[in-house]
Amino acid sequence: MAIKIEERLKVNPQRTALIIIDMEKAFVEPGAAHCIAGAKSTVPACNVLAEAARAEGIPVFWVKRIYRQDGSDVEHTRFSVWDKGGRPLGPDSTGINSIEEPEGLVRKPEDYVVVKPRWSGFFQTELDLILRRKGIDTLIVIGTTTPNCVRTTCYDAISMDYRTIVVEQCCSSNTKEIQRANMVDMANVGIEIVENWPLEV
Repeated sequence: MAIKIEERLKVNPQRTALIIIDMEKAFVEPGAAHCIAGAKSTVPACNVLAEAARAEGIPVFWVKRIYRQDGSDVEHTRFSVWDKGGRPLGPDSTGINSIEEPEGLVRKPEDYVVVKPRWSGFFQTELDLILRRKGIDTLIVIGTTTPNCVRTTCYDAISMDYRTIVVEQCCSSNTKEIQRANMVDMANVGIEIVENWPLEV
């Protein structure tokens, strides 16, 4: 096993969940409509962490963005880019601009899927309901992109009193400077940032 989450993060697996944000081909694959420059390189580490979570009984939640084909639910601030980019992330999409997980990152049948209509995984979704039903009070958040969907999900999580942990090697931004600045900002409000945690991949 590459890592032991319970020991390294001092968490109770029965009260912890792994939240994977927007690790979809349209955000990860080079050349995709919404590609985040650093996302592809995090795929192996994200998969190792997901496998470790399952092995310790920690539920894995995939928080995904899926748009209606007519664009009626796309953010007005993103609509132009979405439209010019070939209207990616459709409900039945496949290929480079799709909602599919990138190669090397495996979603298992027992995992949960939550579709978010905006940046935060909590905004108008059932995520909080399911977590509380399962007795979860600690979240490990990974995915893309750090300054947008990862960060807003984490801020909502601490607002609702979840202990929130971010594994930096499993998150991505368009530049190293953006990545580090956002990690510092999140740490300053009480989100636990795990730095320099080598994952065997």
